Order: sequence, then structure tokens, then C-alpha cells
Amino acid sequence: MIPFQGRQKLRKILYSKVTLLVLAVLVFFVGRGAWNTHQKAQIARSERNIAERSLTELESRASELQASLIRLKSARGIEEEVRQKYTVARPGEEVVIVVDDSVKKGENGETVAEKGFLKTVLSFFSF
Repeated sequence: MIPFQGRQKLRKILYSKVTLLVLAVLVFFVGRGAWNTHQKAQIARSERNIAERSLTELESRASELQASLIRLKSARGIEEEVRQKYTVARPGEEVVIVVDDSVKKGENGETVAEKGFLKTVLSFFSF
């Protein structure tokens, strides 16, 4: 009979409102900690993806710069770069500058935009 009474006491203690409240509070804090850890893991994953993309972009940029450096080490590469940046020519060559026809110059050298038909007619009648 004594073991039965001991079990009864244990049940009373375990199923009491105070014990259930303490367990609920404990579950709340453990759940909150797990949720915070989950959110931090998601942030870490997204930042890792961003860092990986950045790394691949930097690696491709480095390979482009290496190729450019190799090209500039040759005499032909240096000549191409100089011709591209500056309008220079070798003796006996001529420099040709292509001008866009859509941009016309006014009398005093200012760029004048082309007028449409309606604007031309209206400018004719305006004083």
C-alpha cells in the first residue's frame, strides 16, 4: 500500500498547477531559443549565398584582369590600348573621326536638336 501512496504523491506533485506552469515556462524559453537559432541560421545562409556570388564575381574579374595584363605585356597590346584611349596615328596614317548626323551644330557651334514638322510650323507662326 505504501508504494501506491507514493505514486499518488508523485502524481499530485507532477500534475499540480505550479509544476505545469514551470514546465510551460521552460518549454516557452526553450522554444524561443530554438526559434532565434533558426532565424540566425537563415540569415547566415543568405549571407553565405551573397558572399559566394561575390566571390565568383571577383574571381571572374580577376581572370579578366589577368588576361588584360597578359595582353598589355605585348607590344601589340600596348599599341591597341594607346590607340583606343588617345586619337593617335603612326606616321603615314590618318585619323578618321566619325560624326553623328543626328546632332547638328548651330551657327555659334551649339548643338541644335532637330524639330518635328509640327514644331517647325508652330515656330513659323510664333513671334
